[in-house]
Amino acid sequence: MAHRQTDERAAERAAASDPEPHALSPSAVRDLFADRAPLGLVRLFEPSVPLVLDGEPVEDEERMHADFPGPLHLTRLGDGEEMVLAAFTDRAAMLAEVRRYAGDEPSPERLERARASLEHVCTTNPGSLPEQVCFFEDAGESGDVRCLDPARGYPNLSRVRRGFLGTQNWNDVISSLSWCRFDVSLFDAFDWQGNEFFAPRGCNTPDLNRFGWGDRAASIANWGP
Repeated sequence: MAHRQTDERAAERAAASDPEPHALSPSAVRDLFADRAPLGLVRLFEPSVPLVLDGEPVEDEERMHADFPGPLHLTRLGDGEEMVLAAFTDRAAMLAEVRRYAGDEPSPERLERARASLEHVCTTNPGSLPEQVCFFEDAGESGDVRCLDPARGYPNLSRVRRGFLGTQNWNDVISSLSWCRFDVSLFDAFDWQGNEFFAPRGCNTPDLNRFGWGDRAASIANWGP
């Protein structure tokens, strides 16, 4: 009994020290992307799908980082065998390309298959999805989970506790995220800096490892409406 009470008190202390997510106003979002410094030495993505930069195939990722020190804005485009990790030096160009791409509405059977097989799909009706996004420790929406309401973000995942006793944190842990009604971003530096992985509204992301983003995020955001 005493051991259980000790565990419960430790869990209560961890929960009490867990920071609240920050509000993300439209003006704050604009400021985030106004002036972003080059990253210098960066960790390679090494995706298992083809990598393209501003529409051109990348044969040597190390050379790409040397020529474009970043930060880069990355997202998944296409699906199936045509899926790529698309990197952009300009965030507005990335957003325009994401909005331009619209696949066919997946059938209920394909949606169900996607949930079971880590297939990446998008719906043309994001308004039917939850407003909250959930981030998971493992691929396939499994393991520890941390959720974010719309227009909220965590600028430093090393301060967000994880595990029953709160002895671990969420930095470099996330490997999948749930469907969401709104756009979601992960960053590989604190304070929403560094390279960005952009998950468009209405799309699932069951396996970030395919894009070199498993166990990489240091800050996250659910941009909201």
